[in-house]
Amino acid sequence: MATCFTRGSSAAILPDAACSKSRFRSGAARDHGREFALLDAYFKTLRDGEVRLTRIRDVAEPALKFRIADGDWRTLRKELEATAYDGATNLGAFVPDPAVREIVLFSDGLSNFGEQPFPATRVPAYTVSAAVKADTLRLRHIADRSGARFVDLVADTPAEAAHKLLFTTSRVTHIDSRGASQLVLASTFVENGRVALAGQMTEPIATLRIVVGHPGGASASFEVVARAGQNNSVLAAAQWARLRIAGLEGEYDLNRAEIRRLGKDFGLVTRNTSLIVLDQVADYARFDIAPPPELRTEYERLVQNAAQRRGTDRKTHLEQVVRMFEEKVTWWKREFPKDDIAKMAEAKINGAVAQDAFMRQRADRADERASRTPPATPATSAPLAAPAERPEAKAMQAFNSGSAGRLAKAEAEPSQTTATIQLQRWQPDAPYADRMRNAAAADLYRVYLDEKPGYANSTAFFLDAADVFFERGLNELGIRVLSNLAEMDLENRHILRILGYRLVQAGKAGLAIPVFRTVLALSPEEPQSYRDLGLAYSADRQPQKAIDTLYEVVIRPWHGRFPEIELITLAELNAVVATAGGSTRLDTGRIDPRLLMNLPLDLRAVLTWDADNTDIDLWVTDPNGEKAYYGHRLTYQGGRMSLDFTGGYGPEEFSLKRARPGKYKVEAQYFGDRRQNVTGPTTLQVRLTTKFGLPEQREQIVTLRLKDRRESVLVGEFEVTEDAKKR
Repeated sequence: MATCFTRGSSAAILPDAACSKSRFRSGAARDHGREFALLDAYFKTLRDGEVRLTRIRDVAEPALKFRIADGDWRTLRKELEATAYDGATNLGAFVPDPAVREIVLFSDGLSNFGEQPFPATRVPAYTVSAAVKADTLRLRHIADRSGARFVDLVADTPAEAAHKLLFTTSRVTHIDSRGASQLVLASTFVENGRVALAGQMTEPIATLRIVVGHPGGASASFEVVARAGQNNSVLAAAQWARLRIAGLEGEYDLNRAEIRRLGKDFGLVTRNTSLIVLDQVADYARFDIAPPPELRTEYERLVQNAAQRRGTDRKTHLEQVVRMFEEKVTWWKREFPKDDIAKMAEAKINGAVAQDAFMRQRADRADERASRTPPATPATSAPLAAPAERPEAKAMQAFNSGSAGRLAKAEAEPSQTTATIQLQRWQPDAPYADRMRNAAAADLYRVYLDEKPGYANSTAFFLDAADVFFERGLNELGIRVLSNLAEMDLENRHILRILGYRLVQAGKAGLAIPVFRTVLALSPEEPQSYRDLGLAYSADRQPQKAIDTLYEVVIRPWHGRFPEIELITLAELNAVVATAGGSTRLDTGRIDPRLLMNLPLDLRAVLTWDADNTDIDLWVTDPNGEKAYYGHRLTYQGGRMSLDFTGGYGPEEFSLKRARPGKYKVEAQYFGDRRQNVTGPTTLQVRLTTKFGLPEQREQIVTLRLKDRRESVLVGEFEVTEDAKKR
């Protein structure tokens, strides 16, 4: 949370939201004693005026007005002391009040919710940090662009901090030059009569004009002549790069490419660069760093060869995806029987035998999984199995030999059924959950705040608490509680994935998008990072961005532990194209036309989870009692289960083009993991969809947790009935 003040007839105060324990970084982690001491000096100088207090959490709360008389701010202080530091920080949610004359923002600058920056203001916006861990470059940028000062209560003495806030000082208002470019200042404020300035010489002699504004409105202009050879050294160039990077860091998301280039060109450590050892020319080529002149020829050869290999790998991978997709289209076009279980014997698929075999395999599953290890080489190094060798292909051959092997028409016929979804309500058994469920609506938030300090590092607590608020219809508080996950660990992609999934489930895909963008920046080597972002774009009704992002999953070669994720994502991409609406113009020109075919389904279930090196399986049992799972991937009536994910995240997908009437039970089975457990129980998400890929598509999402090895849980059910209107 954040806090802001102004000087003059009105003021605004914004405290940034956060929690109070270990891994929580803002709000309560700030030194409020120093902040209050600074405010005491501030109001003694202000004496009389109006202050408006705005607390910024995941949203900006309505402003509260306080009258300051003769420097007395006790009422305001009491309000600040009663602040409950809860929720993430969304600095972009603040809307400046045109009536205020000055803003003072108390924050650590760690804006971790939403994607808009703190807005530009027409009045001075002072920024104050009293946190050891703070984004001081962001806070300095906010202050500098408004003509105000950044106050660092950790580094500045109380007297220095008060002087920066209470007194104006001379500052550079304009610089230009003849014979120099790329001018940057260390600070716009004059420090001890000096201004530090760096730039790049474009002529042997450069003339700089510096305009300095003084308190009271007066200004003065100075000219400085610089000559080539003066301070022209590697150190001077590096100093210019440092100043340039510092100026760009204030809006990092908009400038990350230039920051990366400067870091590489000048050998500086930035957010997305690090120190590496360059022993051989291959090291330069690997990290795309310009080598010394004597290595340039070999460097360019290696870079060109690497680009050719990547192109070849992509072409090979694309052809593999096309072959897999053709197999899936063959399945989708095929008609499967929709009669009862007795007919299964005629097709040599006995349900009881299949179920007995399943139970025997289940007993041996732990030993089988324990012997598995993730592949050590990329998927592209070993070609996919030929169609005749794939389990699904063998199942297809079995159906081809029986009466069920008739090809369907190329176009999908209208379904004769209607399907509904019934989710199994998730009920955590933790004591805090029972207490919150039993609390009166008026007391619920107080009960939550009372329990929170004991679970500050528990993702489960915030997920469960948010669910209670959503169940009570208190959606705004539910989002606030959920947003605490953004405060827990800014670089833990597992926690951020959970947050993004739950925001989409809560109907806040717009808030999930920046979360998934962060996940993608943290783990671009995992296809789920692109898929999650693409699905969030789709849920936010941004179909073009969804298509472009999902296609990255399809065309990039991935590690072998992500089997056939391309097919699952391709189904979602084609569904987005098919359901975007006729008025929406979409560009699908970069997509291979062989992959552009929508495959609508009556029923679809997709399982994902948050933990790597974890084995969870999706089970779907149809009205025949036949279970689709990793070892029985094609059912009598045509239910198709995707390949088994044994290494982490999923997705695993069940697809059924035409569903016979009856109930379909959807379960998740947890077989165990090989990970260091730092985020608590595994959190999984299941999407249940009816009429997938059609305009009448309906989807429900459930999030729950599995604790015990070999635990299975009922996620929900599809209930399919005959539609009399379509018969």
